[in-house]
Amino acid sequence: MRSRNLPAAAALLLAAAAAAPAPAQSPQRIVGYFPSWGIYARNYHVPDVPAALLTHVNYAFANVQNGVVVLGDPYADIDRWYPGDCWNPGCRRGSFQRLRLMKQQYPHVRTLISIGGWTWSGNFSNAVLTAASRATFAQSIVDFVDLHEFDGADVDWEYPVGGGLPTNTVRPQDKQNFTAFLLELRARLTTRSQTTGKTYLLTIAAPANPAIIQNLEVGLIWPVLDWINVMAYDLRGPWGDPFTGFNAPLYGDPLEPVAPIVRTQWNAAAAVQNYLALGVPPQKLHLGTAFYGRGFGGVPANAPGNGLYATYTAPSSPGTWENGVYDYTDLAANYENRSGWVKSWHPAARVPWLWNAAQQKFIGYDDPRSIAEKAWYLQQWGLGGAMFWEASGDRQAALLGTLDQWLRRRPQLVASAGEVSLQGPARIDLSLRGTPSRAGRFYLVLAGLSGTWPGVPLQGGLLPLNVDFLVQASAQLAGGPLFPGGFGVCDPQGAAAAAIDFSAAPVLPAAFLGLSVHACAWLFPVGAGNGEPSNPVEIRFVP
Repeated sequence: MRSRNLPAAAALLLAAAAAAPAPAQSPQRIVGYFPSWGIYARNYHVPDVPAALLTHVNYAFANVQNGVVVLGDPYADIDRWYPGDCWNPGCRRGSFQRLRLMKQQYPHVRTLISIGGWTWSGNFSNAVLTAASRATFAQSIVDFVDLHEFDGADVDWEYPVGGGLPTNTVRPQDKQNFTAFLLELRARLTTRSQTTGKTYLLTIAAPANPAIIQNLEVGLIWPVLDWINVMAYDLRGPWGDPFTGFNAPLYGDPLEPVAPIVRTQWNAAAAVQNYLALGVPPQKLHLGTAFYGRGFGGVPANAPGNGLYATYTAPSSPGTWENGVYDYTDLAANYENRSGWVKSWHPAARVPWLWNAAQQKFIGYDDPRSIAEKAWYLQQWGLGGAMFWEASGDRQAALLGTLDQWLRRRPQLVASAGEVSLQGPARIDLSLRGTPSRAGRFYLVLAGLSGTWPGVPLQGGLLPLNVDFLVQASAQLAGGPLFPGGFGVCDPQGAAAAAIDFSAAPVLPAAFLGLSVHACAWLFPVGAGNGEPSNPVEIRFVP
């Protein structure tokens, strides 16, 4: 073990209990949006998308007019000429043709037409108002998908009943009508598949705000959807929020000076938990991630805390393409590590921010570390994958590459629960899920108790845990092994099972409240070679 630079204290975490096999799990999906307007000022085109790192591309957006789906930008969608295109009648051009060619080159990629979006959701309410209008609208989508050779539809209504643009038409009955429409659309896609032999996908982009989630009949719609893309971003921004804050926090910050519901519920983890509580199976949830940041301008130069939770006057200027919005590629190249800019990390929200006192600017955003932690979170909860908005914001694939590495290439560790009560300690089962290529590898599960994450630096990277007094206290906390199945050999599927077992203890020390157990599995090849880490999982102590 020492030859692989594992800390000596890690030996205290091992138990000799044999590990029962755990089922293998398919790698999570990675769904990325491509904006039709990318071809203009951004000069970003479908062939620029790193398709090898994606499983699905959502093309944004088609519009809704007169009760049917229509092209959002005919020139970008089907008319722009690219090398190899022709002008003869019947020739296919534009971004739609580039998507067809992408799928020929990358057969694993499937494409969906995303309908609506923030700008074009105003006519949904009329389109789904009656049984007849729903039938017409649904059939137009089925025909559109087939005509343009998409693999399905992503309905992005922002939002039924209210919460979108003030000019949108909305009604209280949107909630029920949206359900009826999705049922109708699924039925018509199924009927079409009987004649074409294709399997069509149906997904939605869904809100993270709990007040807007209430305007969806989640328990009725998830069975007809392939998955739900949770838009866990734009949770704070320079549009009237009282203070500077984070665009896409993973967790809430108990010290944020906002209303309790915003502080506790307006974050990615809370949104996921709200959908799970409404009965959505984890595999049908995708955690939405942001490949851009939100900037606040006019922040007082003497604001404490590097500008966090400070007053501001307007969106910061100029942004990458518009005031207050910054592509990650732009932030990495022109703001991080540049003179006058200070980068900070928030240990509770698990996201970074940038601050420039002289320019009075604050930018909340995601970087590879925060994207990795979101990947770890969705792995821990067994979610179906990640979604991101949008491809042109990450031209070097720094963020997308992080998702690809953690969601589709690393072994995965999944916990049966994310919390342990001090008053009713329980056993947390851990499933290590690999691939047949990892069969027979020795695995080691390590865990530690800390308030920070990752932890111990090792040669070649970071070991995502802290070895600390939990190790020494384990004998007092439990009469049996605290880490049963802590080491062993992966089964023929590259899988194994372990646990963190607090169940023998009647209560846990009050000092644990607010802390977390962080666990990680390491796999080692037979013979020489470096260890390969899984994602970490976090298990929080609660009252």
